[in-house]
Amino acid sequence: MMSFRFNILADFYWESKIDKVLDTLSETGYRRFFSEQYYGSTLNGITVLLICQDPSLNLKQRIRLSKKEKTIYMDIMLDLNQFLKIEQKEREKIVVEKLINEVPVIIKKYRLEDFDILKFESDLKKWMIKIL
Repeated sequence: MMSFRFNILADFYWESKIDKVLDTLSETGYRRFFSEQYYGSTLNGITVLLICQDPSLNLKQRIRLSKKEKTIYMDIMLDLNQFLKIEQKEREKIVVEKLINEVPVIIKKYRLEDFDILKFESDLKKWMIKIL
């Protein structure tokens, strides 16, 4: 049985301090936790890219299922102007809420035969809430 890969990466303007949010997330050990879970054979992984860039770049959210890799790639869009003005704890709270609220909705758009979305959603909530 292959281990499940759940990665949270970012493409961001440095002053938004998204790197610090990624550090906090990493410290929870979420990657190891998810790698030990089994959600079915249809999906081997999910890669989330947190996008926090200058709005003038007009970046659009990208979502893609690679059937070959059995991986869903998705962007989660963050508001740079907001992130420049708020404290670190607030940044973490926004990122966690977006992960909990948006990732399962995106996964549900695909017809993944045996993917246990309820277990994944529950694990995601349980794990991400740790940093709030």
